[in-house]
This record gives sequence, C-alpha cells and structure tokens, in this order.
Amino acid sequence: MLLNDTFLLACAYLKEGNYTEALVYFRRLLAAYEEDASSTVPPELLSYFGLALAFGENRTKEAVTYCTTAIKKEFYRPEFFVNLARVYLCANRRSSAVDVLYKGLKIDNQDPAILAELRRLGVRRKPIFGFLTRSHMLNKYLGMMTSRFRDKDKPVRKPVAL
Repeated sequence: MLLNDTFLLACAYLKEGNYTEALVYFRRLLAAYEEDASSTVPPELLSYFGLALAFGENRTKEAVTYCTTAIKKEFYRPEFFVNLARVYLCANRRSSAVDVLYKGLKIDNQDPAILAELRRLGVRRKPIFGFLTRSHMLNKYLGMMTSRFRDKDKPVRKPVAL
C-alpha cells in the first residue's frame, strides 16, 4: 500500500481543497510509477487522483475512469466508492452517486464515510406504495409505523395536519 510522504501530502492538499497542489503531487507519483515498469500503480493513487482531477480541472470523464479502475482493483475499499460518488456529484450525476454509495454499502454496511455522504445527500427510503404520492395519507402513516419497528429507539414525529 502506498503510504509515502508525497501521497500523504497530496491527500492533505486534497482534503483542504487545494486541488491544483494536490494534482501536482499526484502527477509526480503517477510519473514515478510509469517510469518503474516493474511496479503497478496502487489503486489508492488512482482513486484520489481521479477525485482531484474532477474537482481541480473538471475532467470528470477521466476521473470516473480512474476511480472505477481503482474499484476494480480493490472492490473492498469503501473510500473508493465515496471518491467515485463525489466525482459523480461534481459531474451533476446525483443518481449515479447514490447508486455507487449503495454499492459501497453492500461491501461495508457500517462504513461511516458512506453513511455520512448518504445523509449529506438527503437520501430517503422509497414510499411504501410507489403508485401513491409521498404525501398521501397511507404512505405517511404506514411509513411512520414501519420506521417505529426499524428504529425503535428513535421517537416518531406526528405529521402536521394540513
């Protein structure tokens, strides 16, 4: 696994939102791996480089390619799914981002980063009856009843009468 100083520095720049500096360091790392024909590029580098590329230069098609390649190499890493979802959000593809996050939950259903991203996006469960509107009386009350059984420790709010 790649844990050298250059990678950590690039990730720090990425985290603070300095995408151009992060891209400089990620490109140095990629060039170093391309020079050394005996080593393969670590998926961590591909995933985080894709994220920096999307936010720094708005090259989302390439960024999606880098992130999906990282997932194909190591599908069991939930942070790769979060990175790909953020790239999709950068490209205004919210539904693709949500789908990727749910795929990541299949790998690790308790991952805090995936759950936080889903909460940030405000993803809700589907209504009980899909053919009725979300605000229909049956969907509201049956949804409240099922949520009581799912989340026994959470208090259920009463709906406001309209």
